[in-house]
Amino acid sequence: MNAREPGAGSLEGTEDAAVREGSAGEEPGNERPLGPGRVIALLGPTGVGKTAVAISLARRLGVQIISCDSMQLYRGLRVLTNQPSERELRLAPHALVGTLDPDVDCSVLDYAASARAMIERDLGEKGWALVVGGTGLYMRAALAPLNAPREGDPDLRRRLENRLLREGSAVLHAELAGLDPEAASRIDPRNPRRVVRALEVVMAAGAPVWSGREDLWEPEYYHRTLIVGLALDRGELYSRIDRRAAEMVAGGAVEEVRSHRSLSEPAEGRGVSKAIGYQEICRYLDGAQTLETTVDQVAAATRKYARRQITWLRKVRDAVIIDVQGRTAEDISEEVHGLASSASDQEERFTP
Repeated sequence: MNAREPGAGSLEGTEDAAVREGSAGEEPGNERPLGPGRVIALLGPTGVGKTAVAISLARRLGVQIISCDSMQLYRGLRVLTNQPSERELRLAPHALVGTLDPDVDCSVLDYAASARAMIERDLGEKGWALVVGGTGLYMRAALAPLNAPREGDPDLRRRLENRLLREGSAVLHAELAGLDPEAASRIDPRNPRRVVRALEVVMAAGAPVWSGREDLWEPEYYHRTLIVGLALDRGELYSRIDRRAAEMVAGGAVEEVRSHRSLSEPAEGRGVSKAIGYQEICRYLDGAQTLETTVDQVAAATRKYARRQITWLRKVRDAVIIDVQGRTAEDISEEVHGLASSASDQEERFTP
């Protein structure tokens, strides 16, 4: 990350910045976990209800929620990035929420370093750590070693992004195929972000660097880890997403984007400008489309993102999948707590 001012891009000590008033562990009898404890990782597509389940679970365990959302990291655009409400923050502390300057890039490795430090501390102090979110790659990197090359050259990335705008993803994908055929064969040319990222790494290294990505969710975790995936009927999920898109645009996201643009000159493809809804709202503010069209575009982009999140979840072979249809957050959190406690007790009982 390249912060524009001291502290603007730092993720260190972010609980104080992310947490409002209120504390976890308020339910009697849940101050300390049973058994040796573990990391609980809660995954699922946007709109499935992760936040409500996470708050209930955090209060049972007496821990904070370590957010794993690449856009909720940014401050100043709470509605756009669907950050927890003030009420939700009072119910349970959230870390890694609203902590970065909106124009600062945060890589997978940046996020993982901060999240891992929080996980270590929570395990040491509470016996549990709770990581919750929908950014699959970021969560994977926080839970286990990531088999991926380090960040490339930011200047090279910007040049490639400018070429992407001028020449299109197909041209860059063809260039990638000439430099690293294995990488090109595994990356959809219609996915411009992955094409640019792969080409950046290959060009920075000066050689093919594809190392295979099938192992992304078959890791040796850093700690005992229970991964829980929340699932919902696709039709119901899409209905929730459509409602959320309308509420976001009507509930302050337009004003947030307008304010952000008035205070800075955001570069497309950097920081919070990558959030779903940002570019769509910019087109509305520029008079290029109606508000109704903007809502439709935001909903469509969010549904597409939810499909990618579901694909990520399917790669987690050891995940416990819980169907949330017709269930309360408290009921689901009780089931997750029971699964984690039971597994911890068994490990303690049978470890030689």
